[in-house]
Amino acid sequence: MNNIIKYLPLLALLILFSCKSRKKFAAPNTVVKSKDSLIINNVNLAENLIQPTLKSWTYFSAKADLEYTSNGNSQGVGSNIRMYKDSLIWISVNVFGIEGARILINKDSMVLLDKLHKCYTVFNKNYIENLLGSPLSVSQLQNLIVAEPIYALMLYKIIKNTESELLILNTQPKVTVGHTYKKEFYTIDSTSIDDLTAPHYARVKYSNFANVDNHNFPLKNLIIAYNGQNKITITMDFDNPNFSEIVTFPFNIPTSYEKCK
Repeated sequence: MNNIIKYLPLLALLILFSCKSRKKFAAPNTVVKSKDSLIINNVNLAENLIQPTLKSWTYFSAKADLEYTSNGNSQGVGSNIRMYKDSLIWISVNVFGIEGARILINKDSMVLLDKLHKCYTVFNKNYIENLLGSPLSVSQLQNLIVAEPIYALMLYKIIKNTESELLILNTQPKVTVGHTYKKEFYTIDSTSIDDLTAPHYARVKYSNFANVDNHNFPLKNLIIAYNGQNKITITMDFDNPNFSEIVTFPFNIPTSYEKCK
C-alpha cells in the first residue's frame, strides 16, 4: 500500500548515491515571537491560535545535506532544493562534485533523472499522492519540509494546551496526524504520523529554528519512519534557506536517456 509512511523516505532512497560532506554556513537571525498568537492564546480553536504565526510564501530555495540511515548503514549527499508553493518541488543532488541526479515533483507525477546512469524513472500520481486512501499533495509535502501543519488548521482538534506547549491532532479513518508546538514562538516542535491499520509510523523532529525572511524555519529536520520491517532515519541539514528569491526549475529528459531498470 502506498502511503505517507513509505513516501517520507522516498526522496532519500532515490537520490542517495554516495556519501558526501559539505561546508556548514552560519545560521540566520534568531526566531521571533508572534505578538498576535500571544494575544489570542486563550482561544480553543487551532486555526485561531496558529494561523497568525504562518507567513505566506511563493518560492523557497536552500542547500541541504541529506543523510539516510537504515539497518546500520548510512549514506549522505549534498543537494539543492527549490519549491514553488503548492505546485513544484525540485531537487538537484551533488555526487563527487558533479550533479548526479535531479528530481521534479509536481501535482501529477514525480520524475527522477539519474545523470550517473543516463536514465529516468517516472512515478505516477497514484504512487505519490496516496495517504492511506487520501491524497498526498505537493502542498502537504512542502508543509512537512518547512514545518507547517500538513492539513488545513480547521481540520485539527486541540488535544493539549499548556503554558508552554500545544498539541493538535487530525484523526482520519486510517491515519492520525499530530503536531506539537512550542508556544514561545508557535513553531512546530514535532510531527507524528500513525497508521491505524498497520504498525507503520513516522516522526519528524524540527530544531535549530532561525528567522528567514520573517519565517521561523527549522535548519534541521530529523525524520524517523517505520514501515513494519525497517526503521529508517533521514536527517536534513539546511544551509542558506531563502523565501524571497524567485527561482527557476530547469528539468528536461535528454533523448538519449532510457527508462531506468
